[in-house]
Amino acid sequence: MDPSRPPLGRGSFLSSSVHAGTALLLLLVLLATLLRLPISISPRATAPATLADQRPQEPQQQACDPASPLDCADPRLFHLMMRRAIDAFPAVHFARFGRPVPGDPSSSSCDMAWRARSDSDDPSKATTKDYRRFAVARDPRTCAYSVLSIGEYHSGPNARKPRRAATNATIAPPPPPALSRSQFARGSYLAYLGGGDRCKPMPHYLRSLLCALAETRYLNRTLVLDLTLCLAASYAAAGTGGMPEEGKRLAFYVDVDHLNSQVPIIEESQFWADWDRWGLQGQLRARLVEDTRVPPVKFSKVRDTLIVRKFGDVEPGNYWYNVCEGEAKGVLRPMRRAIRWAPSLMHIVDDIVTRMQPDFDSVHIDSNGDDLRRRVEEGLDAGRQVYVAGEGVNSALVEALKAKLTVHHLGEFEDLWGTDSKWFLEMRRLNGGVPVEFDGYMREVVDREVFLRGKKKAEVLR
Repeated sequence: MDPSRPPLGRGSFLSSSVHAGTALLLLLVLLATLLRLPISISPRATAPATLADQRPQEPQQQACDPASPLDCADPRLFHLMMRRAIDAFPAVHFARFGRPVPGDPSSSSCDMAWRARSDSDDPSKATTKDYRRFAVARDPRTCAYSVLSIGEYHSGPNARKPRRAATNATIAPPPPPALSRSQFARGSYLAYLGGGDRCKPMPHYLRSLLCALAETRYLNRTLVLDLTLCLAASYAAAGTGGMPEEGKRLAFYVDVDHLNSQVPIIEESQFWADWDRWGLQGQLRARLVEDTRVPPVKFSKVRDTLIVRKFGDVEPGNYWYNVCEGEAKGVLRPMRRAIRWAPSLMHIVDDIVTRMQPDFDSVHIDSNGDDLRRRVEEGLDAGRQVYVAGEGVNSALVEALKAKLTVHHLGEFEDLWGTDSKWFLEMRRLNGGVPVEFDGYMREVVDREVFLRGKKKAEVLR
């Protein structure tokens, strides 16, 4: 044995291995640097993550159980429901979607509201609101969502935003709080007393109301208004004796909240109760005007708390709308934008239009005679879906038109104002628990508004 060579023991072998390993590691680092590969200092290589590794673990799999409540707030489900709605209703222009909420059952449905406008709607009008129920399924293995179906109009009530003071109770709305003396004294008021406008046809009443609103606006005052009406006998239901009907409320027909936003209004009974309390003490002044020919410019500068226009007993000189004639015509213009139909009536209109779908034609009939069917068919295209409105509609005409057209008329939709309808419950609430009849003028309003929603409109007149 050569004494100059060290013995080949375990220590020398490890030392050589370490040097060799170090050199190999340096070489690998150099190669990795040149190739820009990731470097791991883990002593054992880690397998790359796979899709299987990303599946929920056992505790998370309970959320995919088809019997568990849906997470309707999940953005993925929200976007899927929006896409399905857009695809399902190509003729509808969506303006805004509301966040989905659990439906019934919560394990397989979500309710979502939206605001939209159809192709047939006037672009200048406001969008209408709908809320629908979406049937949703989940894959038990992947948790993937799928929308199975979308319900009918207003089928998703859980997504409906509660309307202020809307309830199924039959309690009358509370009266407005009484004004303090200082609040009452700071106001300025205009009151119309008497006149021959009661128990007239509704167009007559509205013409007079618009005149009173115009003068109130011109004088920058608050209108003292009786919010109850007497309807003409022509609007009464058959079998009621053909008598005018007192006790109707303006809110049954007109959007009073919108009216009040255009011109301030105070309920007549409330005003006179406050006047008896504060005004009769002699410190609040009133001015009486008994001639309708006196234009408002004559007293536009007066500072009296109250101006009273008193109308006589002789018709037609005692109609309110006479105030806007003559010399006043140049300064008093009817505020037609102040009149909007009551939301309760417009909800019926929306429901009828949705049941027919937006693509329909309409015809308004104000005529009669043997040639009526021919005159209607001449104005419309065969095979179209048609809504027939007006006083000339009868069952014989409808049956005759069905040979060439898919015909609808107001009588088909009586469930929308029946005793278990939303309209009936809301009217009973407004009327202090007393049921309200769907009278002749309400029928006129709804019938005409549905006619105006038609894509192609025809008039058949006398």
